[in-house]
Amino acid sequence: MYSIWLLEYGHVYRQPVGSVLAGQHNKGFRELSFTYMLVQGNGHNILIDTGTNGEDETTKKLHERDDVHYWQSPEHILKKVGLTPDDIDYVLITHAHYDHMDNLKAFKNAQFVIQKKELLGWVEAMVKPPKFRAPHMALKPDNIFEALRLSVDGRMTLVEGEVKNILDDIDLIPAYDGHTFASQIVMIHNPDANWFNVGDIAYVNENFTGIGGDGVYVPVGLGVGTQYHMIETLDDLVKRAEGKLDQIIIGHETSNWEKFPSKKYEDNLWVAEISLADGTASKIN
Repeated sequence: MYSIWLLEYGHVYRQPVGSVLAGQHNKGFRELSFTYMLVQGNGHNILIDTGTNGEDETTKKLHERDDVHYWQSPEHILKKVGLTPDDIDYVLITHAHYDHMDNLKAFKNAQFVIQKKELLGWVEAMVKPPKFRAPHMALKPDNIFEALRLSVDGRMTLVEGEVKNILDDIDLIPAYDGHTFASQIVMIHNPDANWFNVGDIAYVNENFTGIGGDGVYVPVGLGVGTQYHMIETLDDLVKRAEGKLDQIIIGHETSNWEKFPSKKYEDNLWVAEISLADGTASKIN
């Protein structure tokens, strides 16, 4: 069994609703959390995504553009749960956008895993003329270069399609040609529940529940593929979760801090305790 924590590393106060919920234009703004997930157990300290490197000049400009506040380094964030970046031995990358894959260099002892189509899809997209690059707004090219270097060095594993037991009781579920070329959902089989980290398949609860809870799936507002692919992925995930939406963890959703046992720290950032393995002490008490 794994213990699972959701770690906030930055916070957005004003994200346009139209970018969160496709088609919902002129509907104001939403708060979003920027997070990564720690999964600990079976001899592993696993991160799902790396977050950003707020000390990098390019990233600082992206943070300013995206209204990201309170950024803290992995050293600072992981200390809250008694770890350092050097303790992380695996990082599962949901997709290559900068808020999910901008801090690869911080985890010097980690093996990384990404969908092959995700990485190579962005390589192909990056060499297109600038007029094709509107969907690249969340991409930082240096991250793709670093991921390729890690692949050459044998530290970035490129998987193809659905993978059962990439680590014990952890599966990878691809989502093709939607938000990105090949995002992946991480499914964690625990005795208490099957937990799903969706990456950016959804930004907020309404992507699943619909506007005003009408039950009509709403894709996110940014994608390289089609809205129908995004909707089909949402539906597939609900089926895999057997309709138990409380087991689907949306990293950007701020209601996580009310939904799960959580603590807000002096840095204005939250930690949520999703699941605790038997004998594991709480990190937020």
